[in-house]
Amino acid sequence: MRRIFVVRHAEAEKGKKGDMQDIDRPLTDSGKTDSLSMAEIVKPFVDGPAIIISSGAKRAMQTARKFRKAIGGIELIENGELYTGTGETIAATITATDDKYNCVIIVGHNPAIEEFMAAARCVARMATSSVAFFKVDCNSWKELDLNKFKLEFLLKPSLLRKTK
Repeated sequence: MRRIFVVRHAEAEKGKKGDMQDIDRPLTDSGKTDSLSMAEIVKPFVDGPAIIISSGAKRAMQTARKFRKAIGGIELIENGELYTGTGETIAATITATDDKYNCVIIVGHNPAIEEFMAAARCVARMATSSVAFFKVDCNSWKELDLNKFKLEFLLKPSLLRKTK
């Protein structure tokens, strides 16, 4: 059973007109805290060899690094197509993943993440730092069938704050 985590980047600084390009917006302090908290929750569910594939946007890479730090011993690669891509881009990225990995963590942006989730029969609003965890029964990532995705959980950082 292969595992897929779809992560929306954590909260980023608001870009002021002419201040910085969208791709360069860093995480807020709250975004840094939320992404690390979410990564700590995800850690026990990462099974077997895993890889993080992240958009090249600064906020996405910072989020991905928080996950790598929390999980430990995990490869992180940047995929520039995830910055402006669609749900199909996410699916293609997963399909192209080396089969040596049992677990893929995608860190990206809306609306692509919500498009991907809808294609996997899971319509949900993905707030910043949200994580969707799917299991899929396939022998190879190339056999990926979104109709066979089973949602295990959907976490939002706002739920964590309400329990404290």
